[in-house]
Amino acid sequence: MEIKNMLLESLVFENTSEKLKELDRLKKLEKVISKLNGMKEVGECKFHVVNVYEHSIKALEEFEEILKDEEFFSSHLRNNIKGYLNEEVESHLKKIHLLKLSIFLHDIGKADSKTVDDTGRVHFRGHEVVGAKISRELGESLNLDERSIELIEKYVRYHMVLLALYKKNDMSKENLTEIFDILGKDCIGVFILGYCDIVATRRLLNPNEDMNIIKVYMEYALTNYIYRYKQSL
Repeated sequence: MEIKNMLLESLVFENTSEKLKELDRLKKLEKVISKLNGMKEVGECKFHVVNVYEHSIKALEEFEEILKDEEFFSSHLRNNIKGYLNEEVESHLKKIHLLKLSIFLHDIGKADSKTVDDTGRVHFRGHEVVGAKISRELGESLNLDERSIELIEKYVRYHMVLLALYKKNDMSKENLTEIFDILGKDCIGVFILGYCDIVATRRLLNPNEDMNIIKVYMEYALTNYIYRYKQSL
């Protein structure tokens, strides 16, 4: 129980990524997260130059940088996003804390979903579904409330939504509405996770790439949720 508490307590610090790395160095994190070693063994492929563990830490670091920058989000979004992240889900745990954990866990399903095709190319199809199940099991082992478990599960299950929008370049009302119907206000956390995921990946592949392009997609979706979809309910 002590190590589980250490993991949960790490979420409230500004430098959660450093706290998790320290727990890992002390061989404590693997005692709570059974798939941790698997995260270190898979992940490198056409789209990733590091393993899942390293990528997840970098994605969490991206989120921590966002939190440090009070002007990161456009002015019309800041208060809504801040209010969302500061919603308390259970005692001592807000959505911001559960989102941190989910960012670290978002690719945890890759070890169990890895396949290699005839050309030798590695795939992780369905890793978000597998990861959501693993995340639920972890939430239960941490004795989290059902609301917290469901939120972590949702974040991990849908973390690729923003990437899909970006790849397809389909920000139509119909497509966004379908997403909003499924995610509700938690689309805010899902889109932020998606942004951190994409940027953490692309910074390693192309350090000179302008990440504002990804940010524009995220903010367009968030604007549509807050100022159109939400107000139409």
